[in-house]
Amino acid sequence: MVAGIALLAWPAFEFLAFFTSPPGADHTPGIFRENATAVQVSALLYIWATLSLIPAVLGMAHLLKYRAPRTGAAGAALGLVGAGHGLTLFTTDFYDLALAQVLRDAEAEKVIERAGELWGFLYGMLLPGFLLHIGLFTLLIGLAATRLAPWWVPVAAAVGTVVPFVTMEQPPAVQSTGALLHLASYGWIALRVLRMPQREWQGAELTDRPLSHA
Repeated sequence: MVAGIALLAWPAFEFLAFFTSPPGADHTPGIFRENATAVQVSALLYIWATLSLIPAVLGMAHLLKYRAPRTGAAGAALGLVGAGHGLTLFTTDFYDLALAQVLRDAEAEKVIERAGELWGFLYGMLLPGFLLHIGLFTLLIGLAATRLAPWWVPVAAAVGTVVPFVTMEQPPAVQSTGALLHLASYGWIALRVLRMPQREWQGAELTDRPLSHA
């Protein structure tokens, strides 16, 4: 139940986070200051979306426990590390907003730029956050390869991930369409999990079969 609900919750929160985010690709101090409420709401929604990914990742890894245990373990490890870093990254919106409200625009931009150049932030927080995508795709491809999900699920999820990056100059409503593809792909898995008999979830019918070590 937790895994199924989380698989539905994360793309729903993601959609709302994009939809409520400030407009434009460059979130300057002026834009943050003019959209202070939206910045805080969107940041919280991103955090809730990332929190939902933790049980979602564990749930997908559990589905692969007997059919492709190594793939599930690798995907879970990468996904959880990426999600953990993602949680820290989304808190920076609150600090950027505070800087925009307290300092002049030029000073706020200088502080934000300097923070982004710090090696601890760049290599210890920002780049490891992208491991989330690698982990999720590893799990989705594993589910498709073991026929636990149809082939279109990882494809739709991949397109949904790319959409926000190629529509950065578009309004938030356009960027949020990528989350709808995530809702379709992860929602399909969620419905399968929620409808799955307890015996199948526990892998009871597979324990007597040869296991894959993929």
